[in-house]
Amino acid sequence: MRLFGIVLGLIAVCIGDNSLATVYQDAMQVEIDARDLPRKLLHARLEIPLADSPTEHKVALWYPKWVPGSHGPGGPIANVAGLRIEDQFGKTLFWQRTPGEVYRLEVTVPANTKSLRVSIRYITNQPSTGSMGHDSWGSSKLGVISPNTILLYPEAVDVNTLQVATTVVLPNQWKVSTALPLDEPAEGSAGVRFKPVSLSRFVDSPIMCGANQKTYDLVEPGRMNSIPAHRLQVFGDEASQCELNDEIVQKFRSMVTQAALLTGSHPFDQFDILLGVTNQLPANGLEHARSTLNVLPPSALTSAKQLRGWNRLLIPHEYMHAWCGKYRRPAGMVSSSFHTPENTELLWVYEGLTQYLGELVEARCGLMTNEQFIHRLLVELRNATHQQGRDWRTLADTGAAAHILRDGSNSWPGLRRSQDFYMEGMLFWLEADAILRKESGGKKSLDDFCHEFFRAGNDSPRPNPFTREDLIRILNSLVSFDWDGLIRRRVESFQSAFDPSVAGLLGYRFELQPEASSVPADTFRYSGGIDAYDSVGATFSNDGRVRNLLLGSPADQARLMPEMKIIGIGNYQWSPFRWAQAVEETKNGTPIELKIVDGDEVKSLQLHYYDGPRGLNLVRQAESSDVLAEILKPLEH
Repeated sequence: MRLFGIVLGLIAVCIGDNSLATVYQDAMQVEIDARDLPRKLLHARLEIPLADSPTEHKVALWYPKWVPGSHGPGGPIANVAGLRIEDQFGKTLFWQRTPGEVYRLEVTVPANTKSLRVSIRYITNQPSTGSMGHDSWGSSKLGVISPNTILLYPEAVDVNTLQVATTVVLPNQWKVSTALPLDEPAEGSAGVRFKPVSLSRFVDSPIMCGANQKTYDLVEPGRMNSIPAHRLQVFGDEASQCELNDEIVQKFRSMVTQAALLTGSHPFDQFDILLGVTNQLPANGLEHARSTLNVLPPSALTSAKQLRGWNRLLIPHEYMHAWCGKYRRPAGMVSSSFHTPENTELLWVYEGLTQYLGELVEARCGLMTNEQFIHRLLVELRNATHQQGRDWRTLADTGAAAHILRDGSNSWPGLRRSQDFYMEGMLFWLEADAILRKESGGKKSLDDFCHEFFRAGNDSPRPNPFTREDLIRILNSLVSFDWDGLIRRRVESFQSAFDPSVAGLLGYRFELQPEASSVPADTFRYSGGIDAYDSVGATFSNDGRVRNLLLGSPADQARLMPEMKIIGIGNYQWSPFRWAQAVEETKNGTPIELKIVDGDEVKSLQLHYYDGPRGLNLVRQAESSDVLAEILKPLEH
């Protein structure tokens, strides 16, 4: 396939025969061949111009390692299944990896080589460790192309200045949507051509394609002068799956309006929400500066009531990242390459603030009711209360170690901690919102913080880096408070226990009651099974397997452990009903008699607990104002 042409300039200065210190400027070409996506293969050809050097030398190329949004060194290089590098005459060049660094390739380049021509074959639908959102996927009717999966780039370039021009060749009759700007088709071209953009923008622009597609305008009438164009680009396995429920579309329009009122400005000139509606690909999502990538099952989009839990949050969360994470980004995560290690400690802002704003907009636009938000708050307060790993790992460290915590743990997960910067970060910003309202007598809120923090002008850098000190400065400009101390206590300190005082600031009590916590099954992060953390200190699957337990609890003292299976309770076989009955009978002074399987042994244990069902719950304090209700009110100006 002929690569479309752009002018090649002088882009390399070679220093010595074996130098890898090469300076590059613009003019890289990428042709993506997606015709094999239904067969779960993706092909690409790259042309990387070089300066004409009179001597043989080496050029260093990188496969993207720190993919934006992945928060760690996890580019899916394991799925590369074919790589050939040639000079401009078609001669195959030798390459090898740098010892100890599989993402870095060294290519021996002959004298007078003007360009490198790279052919890459990539296996889709086979994610490596880390986020699925930066991988590529294909099915018979739908495909997702993450540009980082089919890319090599020269080591010395600045990814924010190197220009990349792209062509995508599609299966017959397929359509394509992406935030890349369309170009006029080249004469004789068989693909869709896009205008040159920076390498960073190229990687930040996922491509969704498929046989069935429909576009929805998401700007409400009367707001077209204040809100840039927003499009919901829907792809489905069947044409009927692109026909979204009218109520859902209207709520997404309201989401765009509420986000605009919350932030006060837009760090983009237009925005595309890419939505794949399919059971053939896993549900996932990833944030981008001018678009979001989202994949949801068709069952989640049949009605507004069916859109719930994680499925309901996905689009608002990834959308709010356009402001928090893509535009305003921690300074330690701003880089001129995709291989420089990043400082991810401030993910409690990048992800935690986005989590809060996503759920806030979700409630204000009507996707989530106030009651559902309260249930979400209860879930996360309980999760934080039962998180015992905080006595050795700070919340900030869950951000610093994000990439090794992403996959979670089935054994003692509370001791290791997970990516808690999402949900505990959300609780921090909810508390900050409540403090602003209390200390200002209701005159200030986190909405005011957002207007200042996300202020975007034509001359604003993108991304616009921030530091911890910037957060404190803006918060103090709104309300004088010990924000530094709050961050140190909540985020940067080892803690013996979680402080749930945010509940009181919102007009609620968070207390242990003589009954189990009541959480709807569709509440985000509700795992099902049996949650007995607040009584015996453990959780169980419905078939009796121990999921997790708290150190020092009755379950711990009985020597239960994760993955152990309970097969009997007293004289009965295990069942959720028999478990509930046994817990109720503990109020009569009766310990719980268990038969468990530990490896190939069957053992009898006594669980000494005598207080019956108990649960942490949120209770409205009638004597206090309902601050949470004020926070969740839709904005109208």
